[in-house]
Amino acid sequence: MAIVVTRSFLPEATGSDPVDGTNTRHRGFRLHPDSRRVHRARPVFGVAARSLAPQVHTRKAAAMSAHDRAAAACRHSLRALVKIGDQLTDAQWVAPTDCPAWTVGDVYAHVVSLEQWMADGGEAPDGPPQQLIDAGVARWRGAPRATVLEALHTLLPVRERQLTDDLRAADAPGWWVWADTAVPFAVQLSARAFDLWVHEQDVRRAVRRPGNLGSAGAQVARDLVLQALPRIVVKKAGAGPGVAVRFTTLGELPQDFTVYVDEHGRASVVPSDAHRSTAHATLSWEAYALLASGRSTRDRQQVWLTGDIELAERVLDQLNIAP
Repeated sequence: MAIVVTRSFLPEATGSDPVDGTNTRHRGFRLHPDSRRVHRARPVFGVAARSLAPQVHTRKAAAMSAHDRAAAACRHSLRALVKIGDQLTDAQWVAPTDCPAWTVGDVYAHVVSLEQWMADGGEAPDGPPQQLIDAGVARWRGAPRATVLEALHTLLPVRERQLTDDLRAADAPGWWVWADTAVPFAVQLSARAFDLWVHEQDVRRAVRRPGNLGSAGAQVARDLVLQALPRIVVKKAGAGPGVAVRFTTLGELPQDFTVYVDEHGRASVVPSDAHRSTAHATLSWEAYALLASGRSTRDRQQVWLTGDIELAERVLDQLNIAP
């Protein structure tokens, strides 16, 4: 059964967002008195999309290029992981995360190995990408917590210098681990920012230290999902010409936009009021991010749907952009 949503206003952007920031506030939305939820969740992550997202950046951030924002996001998540890591107990170190089969310690092992790879130039690895990832985790798995964290502490100033004064040009050669292919360095860096933020959130959920859901890394993640959504809607969810799928996210990074499929079957991100919605999904930013990072499934998240429910469900089921 579809529900009727009376949208009174979009939520506010978050307040301050320090490295370990937990200051987030937002307004909600009203449900029509006759509406019913589709699901009740258990509590538990060629498109010019950025201009269509709500203006949640500061003036300083707005003046930065996408490449500089990705670099800032990497620095922010690295600092957060270092700070959290220094406060972990032995029990927390071995706690399971939402990243399949990985503990908190495994996440830190992965971060250290990939950041070392980036520090060494981030060139194409010998062998398939999964081998690079698995070997990095295996190398550090079982090492004392202090040893892994010391390695991260040692890498931090090196990476911060590489991400500021020594930042490579956006069009410099890069390597995209996910796709195992050569790309401009800007693509590699954005993917790295996404990965770091997702793993920061893995750790935070595992040790019950929520925060940074509206950080620079979260904003990079938002933009990458927006860029991927047209293909998801058409290729994976099977939406045809004339279909308009609207998304509203509430909370730390509010959004309200539509993915529209034109008469030629090409999809693009447009303002939410540009076309009448075929389907409309409203969910929290955190739920949206969990689905987009493959850390949760549709049945575990609370989503309000209107219109073509089956289409909306197909899109949500295919939202994951992580490898």
